[in-house]
Amino acid sequence: MSRETPNAFELRKLRGIADYQFGKGAGDVLFTEDIIIERSRGTKRIRFIYLDNERICSFRVRDGFLIPSLLGGEILHKNDFAHKVKVIQEAEPFVRKGKSLFAKHVFEADQGISAKEEVILINEQGNFIGIGTSKLSAELMLEMQSGVAVDTRKGVGEEK
Repeated sequence: MSRETPNAFELRKLRGIADYQFGKGAGDVLFTEDIIIERSRGTKRIRFIYLDNERICSFRVRDGFLIPSLLGGEILHKNDFAHKVKVIQEAEPFVRKGKSLFAKHVFEADQGISAKEEVILINEQGNFIGIGTSKLSAELMLEMQSGVAVDTRKGVGEEK
């Protein structure tokens, strides 16, 4: 795979996808002028996006969405982008280890979260603790007392 600076069109495209997925303005925050992209060998499509040699996002070819890494999630959280799910204190250590978040452990969830959406996981104090994919809508997360609400992709305390 080759790493290179994206051209103006690719940068605009990535920013547009981020704005759509995480909120207007997220693309400018996430993808500054000094990002580097990595392409797949065969198709030459963008696969990974790096900032200072650390991956901030992956590009999922199947649906064209961005999958933030922990660094990408942290950038989105600091700048108040992306949907957030607040985790109760008892479940925080498990989420930090990358374990799934169950509906009964959801303290709050941003309205507008739908299933299969990338979300930011925060603790009761509002600190960033991980990233994941929602399995339920925000309403169902708060109503249900069983089942997985968020499939945690990566927790802050998790081994690399």
